[in-house]
Amino acid sequence: MRICTLLFSFFLSLTAVFGQARVLVDDSLQLGYRNIGRYSEQLSEDYFDLNTFRRFKPIQNQYLPFARSGNNGLAGHSYTIGAQDWNANSLLQGSQPLLFTKDSLRFYNTNRPFTQLSYFNGAESEQQFSIFHTQNLSEGLNLTFNYRRINSEGFYIGQLATHTQFNGSINLKSRDQRFSTDLYYLINGIENQENGGVIISENDVDTDNAITLAVNLSEAQNQSRTQNWGAKSEYNLLNVDTTTSALFSISHEFNWHKAFRNYSDDLSNSLDFYNTAIFDTLFTNDSSFAQTVSNEIMGNFGGNKFQVGVRNEQLSWFQNFLINEEASSNYIVANANFILSGIGFSSSFEKGISGFHENELDWKLNVRFKEMKSLQTTVYSRISQKQPDFLFGNQRANHNYFSTNLTTSNQVKIGAKIVHQKRKVMIDANYQVLTDFVFLDSLQIPQQNADAISVIQVNFRKNFVFLKNFRLNNNIQFQAISNTDVLPLPVITSLHSLYYTNEFFENSLRFEIGADLAYIGEYNGYAYSPSLSQFHLRGTGEQLGDIMQLDLFMNLRIHKSVRVFAKMENILAPSFSNESARIQDYSVPGRVLKFGLSWRMLN
Repeated sequence: MRICTLLFSFFLSLTAVFGQARVLVDDSLQLGYRNIGRYSEQLSEDYFDLNTFRRFKPIQNQYLPFARSGNNGLAGHSYTIGAQDWNANSLLQGSQPLLFTKDSLRFYNTNRPFTQLSYFNGAESEQQFSIFHTQNLSEGLNLTFNYRRINSEGFYIGQLATHTQFNGSINLKSRDQRFSTDLYYLINGIENQENGGVIISENDVDTDNAITLAVNLSEAQNQSRTQNWGAKSEYNLLNVDTTTSALFSISHEFNWHKAFRNYSDDLSNSLDFYNTAIFDTLFTNDSSFAQTVSNEIMGNFGGNKFQVGVRNEQLSWFQNFLINEEASSNYIVANANFILSGIGFSSSFEKGISGFHENELDWKLNVRFKEMKSLQTTVYSRISQKQPDFLFGNQRANHNYFSTNLTTSNQVKIGAKIVHQKRKVMIDANYQVLTDFVFLDSLQIPQQNADAISVIQVNFRKNFVFLKNFRLNNNIQFQAISNTDVLPLPVITSLHSLYYTNEFFENSLRFEIGADLAYIGEYNGYAYSPSLSQFHLRGTGEQLGDIMQLDLFMNLRIHKSVRVFAKMENILAPSFSNESARIQDYSVPGRVLKFGLSWRMLN
């Protein structure tokens, strides 16, 4: 607490400096980005936003609760149901929310070199440090890199997480505007001690000292690495002039994607933890490897309004010298993006035509209607058929030994999203039918559900402003699942933020103080398999969830250069309790002080 007080005093003292330096009020920074290959798209980066800054964990959705197993860097999963999909990263399902991926890369364009340093700290050496830098080296050439380091000892024995991650990208556009290319490289080094969950019995009167609590595994650990590198290039073959989009262009994308995972354990004290074959009763070491090399060629028409092409993938899997498989897949792919009578149409189509993924299909359609009186309506649909990864259905490992023949997991989805900008309301509702859903049973064996599962999802977001300086932000997700034995997720999850906000020192200092309240409804939930790095059904047992988590926070922003937060997390929960578990046997600690700092630099 003394550290937070000193930081608070320090940053308040800086506000006078920033208040006097009026030239910094408008620093003329223009920072835009786009996703890979979307050369005509340019979105604005809100690098000084405070809304989610205090929720620093690198998860996909910062506006809803997340099932976590403890400190930052440990296994976790979303409560939201979507289409099943697999790639090389499927080896690391428990860590997937943490990973840098090709789809998460952003390609920037900036008028000034920009650097941002971020640091977050919590109890038990929970730390996260990141460096982000982007700059235009010349007209049409940008270099960006992002480095992140996560380190946490965890509150219980055997929870040390040490992750090192990096991604770098270059985007280039020629002076005549005919040639564009995106180059990228990323790497994720993920290392976790795996304690298999904590054993808290009714006899544990004083659980404040987590060192005294027993764990299921004492010597297990996962060491994983994923790598991606590749390029997507486009050349305009037919232009009317340099100011209009190309009538016809051709593009090529190459991607190399590799994932490796090594799991080791000393079985002298944990033999009963595993359900299937054990080859070595003293010490086991399992290595799994998956790799995909792909090439895609597309013909683009009318300024990329219509695209059609083919993709080839070369696949390989390796495990313990007992699995050494290679396969290939070929796809036809097509995209359409155009506006007709003011209505925007966006569609993507992908169909496997031969090889391992011959039976795959993925077809998405979005229709965006004209905005009327600040009301924006979008309808969408998706038909998906995805083949499970080979190593998901086949294991020749010391801790898991099985072979299954899995067919595609299928989804049909239709929904609508309504956004009212002035009233700050968003409603997103969809209906899904899942057939041949793939899951791991309580024995960690892959199964496929024969019957269709229907899912209704409603996401609601509403932000209120009252008494001029008070904000109440509400995010609620409702799910009705026809088969909760296979999909044991909560009906309701929500996150609410109530806070006071104001600006001082000629708007140089923005101040926020308030509380976040998260609610997770009752559900049966999942257990976690360290040896597979996968979540599986628990079987019978007491329900998880019915949890309310209250966090108190204070946010500061000094001009657009410095952001800082301090928060007391989970103040309603006891220090260590089974009732706080979102995943079986992984209790979440309560009453933890955390703080973070972000500092922007312009060159």
